[in-house]
Amino acid sequence: MGMSTWRQIWERRLRDGLRSGTALLTALASATLLTCGIMMLVLIRQLDAHSAAAERAAITAGVDEMLSSKRIGAYNTARWDDAVAHLYGRLDQAWAFSNLSGNDILYVIDARGRTLFARRSDNSIDPPMRLAAPAGTAHLLRLLPHDRAGAARATTGVATIELYRGRPAAFGAMPVTPLQGKARVPGDALRYIVYVTPIEQPVLAQWSARFAMNPIALDATPGRHGIALPLHGAGGRPIAWFNWQPKRPGRTALLNIAPTLIAAIAALAALFALLVRLLRSQEQALVARNAQQAALVAESERLRAQAEQALATAERSRRLADEAAERAMHEREQHAQALRRAAHEAGQALRSTLAATLPDLVKLADRLDQGTDVAAASTRIQAQHAEDVVRRTTESVRSLEHISLNTDRMAVASASIGGETAKTRAAVSTATESSAAAAEANASLLHHVTTIEGATALIAGVAEQTNLLALNATIEAARAHGQSAGFAVIAREIKTLPQDSQSSAKVINQRVMSVQQAVQDSVGVSRRIDAQLRQIQDYIATAADAAAEQAAASGGIRSSVAAAREQVVAVDASISQISGAITELAANAESSREISQQMRGRVQQLRADLDVVIEDLLSR
Repeated sequence: MGMSTWRQIWERRLRDGLRSGTALLTALASATLLTCGIMMLVLIRQLDAHSAAAERAAITAGVDEMLSSKRIGAYNTARWDDAVAHLYGRLDQAWAFSNLSGNDILYVIDARGRTLFARRSDNSIDPPMRLAAPAGTAHLLRLLPHDRAGAARATTGVATIELYRGRPAAFGAMPVTPLQGKARVPGDALRYIVYVTPIEQPVLAQWSARFAMNPIALDATPGRHGIALPLHGAGGRPIAWFNWQPKRPGRTALLNIAPTLIAAIAALAALFALLVRLLRSQEQALVARNAQQAALVAESERLRAQAEQALATAERSRRLADEAAERAMHEREQHAQALRRAAHEAGQALRSTLAATLPDLVKLADRLDQGTDVAAASTRIQAQHAEDVVRRTTESVRSLEHISLNTDRMAVASASIGGETAKTRAAVSTATESSAAAAEANASLLHHVTTIEGATALIAGVAEQTNLLALNATIEAARAHGQSAGFAVIAREIKTLPQDSQSSAKVINQRVMSVQQAVQDSVGVSRRIDAQLRQIQDYIATAADAAAEQAAASGGIRSSVAAAREQVVAVDASISQISGAITELAANAESSREISQQMRGRVQQLRADLDVVIEDLLSR
């Protein structure tokens, strides 16, 4: 295999190695940026999906909480001995107006759904319930108990969602039953207290503020944009739709980190561009050096061809001389001088040719050595650049491992937050149960106060009867004149007795009213505390969801860091391959030096051989 073949192989390997390294580095940069972009989009979609699911769950929880409040409110109001005494038989409209009516929509209905009472505190009267909410009335009657035994077993009221006068509303109902057994239901024909709360814009605004959501609308049809959540009625059919624009925490987070993300992408792109530019510049330099060495090799080949041609000429001249000597052997003496002269001229010509050719060959070998030295120096510089790149990629791997460690610590912190949130939720649940027990105790106290009020009324009645008795005694004493002075004294004493009783009854009634007002205030405080505890439970649930999302996001970041680390390791492997190509280039440069040394040796050997031929010619 000649020198030209070795040169072509070496040049092709060098060019292919550099081009493959540049292409591999470009492909790795593109794959890294594409992978990071795809994972970022996936994380954003997951965060937005989790936020939308949390908002749907919040609206569903708000509806469930409204239904639970209706069950509890109807249950607490309908279990009332005084209500049993005034609502069964001939319904006491005055008592119902003073004790049940308010700004809320309240009905008293019988087992057939007929409206017995529907009057508010402003004297406005709501339409009959079967006309205002036919589907809701029918569904409540199916859910409610219809005998005293079933009403006694009930532990809470019933609630449903249906249309009231064409608008969605929450219904809560409970049969009127005694609380402590001081009054009895006259039969199994039960009567029921029904609360109706329309789901209107104030309630939706309260949910929006409570759950930190965008404004919520309740429409008859689902919206075309945003989220549409159906509000199911009694039969499971959607009677209305909650429509709102969801919040997008993923997009918000992307906008917040956009400057940092753009800067990181720009830095990474600049690094890859710098590496590609460096490789291309090295490729151009090596190709130029290779072209110079190829020119030197071609020049050496040309000079070697000239030397071989000169050697062939010398051999041909020698052969002709030998032939002439053989033909003219018998004329040697006559032509000896002519032959010596011809040999001397041939030797001089050959010497002049060698004198002109061999220095050019030596110079060519020296130039080949210089080119080899320059190529070796260039490969050493490239090797140093490759080692610098390897060192930087190693530092990048260490930085990514540090980021992964911090991400793991963040995930552990999120898990700890989740555990503490669960403990707090358990404590709030215990406080809610205690608040409910306090509410029941206040209701019992209010019943006892009402009983005391009845006793005060009884005392007032006794005082009225005593006053009548005193009046009769006075009349009898006046008829008897002076015959019954003692009876007159007794009549006066009896007359003072109802006055004292009435005064005591007024004092007792005032104190009973004060205690009743205090108990009602305590009931209101208990209800507000219960509402605040439920709100705290919602906040704790939101915090738990946020901790879970933070753990999921930490897992996504840990996956992204692992993928980036794999890409950096791949870049490190590519740089190692490039370093191997540079090492092979250095070996090829050493081979070129050896080839130049061999060529110099061959030139010297050729010169020695030609000197022997010349001396032989000149010696003749």
